[in-house]
Amino acid sequence: MRILHLTDLHLRRAIPGTATKAERLSREMPAALDRLSAQLPKLQADVIALTGDLLDVPEVEAGGLGAADAPPSPELARHAAADYRLMKEWLERTGLPTLVIPGNHDHEAIFDAVFGRAPAVRDIAGVRFVAFRDELDAERTPLRTGPRRALFERTVGDGGGARDDSPWQVHLQHYMIYPPTVAGWRYNYIGSRRMKRMIEGSGRVRAVLSGHYHPGSLSISRGGVHYSVPPAFCSAPFPFRLVDVAADGEVACRDAAVDG
Repeated sequence: MRILHLTDLHLRRAIPGTATKAERLSREMPAALDRLSAQLPKLQADVIALTGDLLDVPEVEAGGLGAADAPPSPELARHAAADYRLMKEWLERTGLPTLVIPGNHDHEAIFDAVFGRAPAVRDIAGVRFVAFRDELDAERTPLRTGPRRALFERTVGDGGGARDDSPWQVHLQHYMIYPPTVAGWRYNYIGSRRMKRMIEGSGRVRAVLSGHYHPGSLSISRGGVHYSVPPAFCSAPFPFRLVDVAADGEVACRDAAVDG
């Protein structure tokens, strides 16, 4: 199983303007995705995983999932829906299975209207993908609560409760569990140490794929689990990561970029 993992596109085409940070090349995203499409045959990916911040929606820049509870202006809603359709159509043209979750710069309701609400757990070619849609608290710290926390505890078990014959798991979320990162605000979940212990104790989780932290992190192996945060795709040279999960559960990662 080869996963093409990209994150944090911050795309704007129909949405006017660009991201507030100059290195986020929002308006170059459609062309960068087209160039990535041309490289797909040689990349030989089996699945595409996209872990949040597909768009850069102005009215939710300061908040997390669910922050834009008030309906957006009709014009913004129309533009955001058009840009989500652009992303959905690009993914469909790849012909590959896709796993897509929103991030804190996405508008969750508009995202769902275009993409639908995909199941949180999907088995693809013998690998179980578990996708978490979490949120930020008032201090911009990630939280996993309620049904999402229950799903997490159910899939990993507490201290190795997962069956030995269950599929290898790959977890996806926008925010970070490991490594610890602090840069102006916390990128890691509240309770991330406990989450890490449970993941490594399960014996079934092989990779944890995240985004949100734009500089990215090297793929780090701890307790038999690879924690991977690729750099944000929205900045040149438009990086992404290839994650290979072998039949025996071994994981290998390789960084690549559209332009070099």
